Amino acid sequence: MADVLSLLQVSLDALKSGTLPPTEVIKNLAAKVVGYGIIAGSTLVKVPQITNVVRAHSAEGLSATSFELESWALLVHAGYGYVNAMPFSSYGEASLMLAQNLLLLALVYRYARLPAARVATVMGLLVAAMAVLATGRASRSQVGALYDVNNFIMLAARVPQILKNFSEQSTGQLSIVTFGVNTVGCVVRILTSLHEGAHAMVRSYILGLIMNATLVGQILVYGNKGVRKEPAGQGAVTKKKA
Repeated sequence: MADVLSLLQVSLDALKSGTLPPTEVIKNLAAKVVGYGIIAGSTLVKVPQITNVVRAHSAEGLSATSFELESWALLVHAGYGYVNAMPFSSYGEASLMLAQNLLLLALVYRYARLPAARVATVMGLLVAAMAVLATGRASRSQVGALYDVNNFIMLAARVPQILKNFSEQSTGQLSIVTFGVNTVGCVVRILTSLHEGAHAMVRSYILGLIMNATLVGQILVYGNKGVRKEPAGQGAVTKKKA
């Protein structure tokens, strides 16, 4: 936030002297403000998806593998920015979305009743990776190497969900609000990353845009038409039609 205040002060000083702020200052200020705006919005981006699952008491249509891989991709993204001492405005939303994604993953585990060994292994690896990044035991080159393969992780994270939707001709409890906001966020991040010269991030956001837009399209086409609600007191809230 100090960088925004500094740029804002430069702009105000220029206006007080009767001149317009330098173009570069205006561009940088706009990029920072948009970046922090995205971070603010990211605090709620997965709430609609979490709400859908909690209300339905079901993880119908959600791929646990997708959310596991997405958690890893978000962790690498946040770790890359942290280890390289980048402005928080350029990667902060990844940290907040990771926290929400872990909560969502816990709900998927609960309702899908996956094996305890799988849950313990995935969560253990994520916690261990967080500890390594937070304590500075990972070098910039090591984190950079991880970030280079993050695009493949993101692809692997979305493809299982896309294939699941296609196979079932339904998107179950997937939230169009969550993936719609993700799509718009990717577009904005592409522009801000281009301005800041973060070309590695640009590639990641372009891939994210394609994947999220595909999921939005599937939600619009398929919806949850393959899922029906059961009357209260008859067990699971949602079931697949025969």
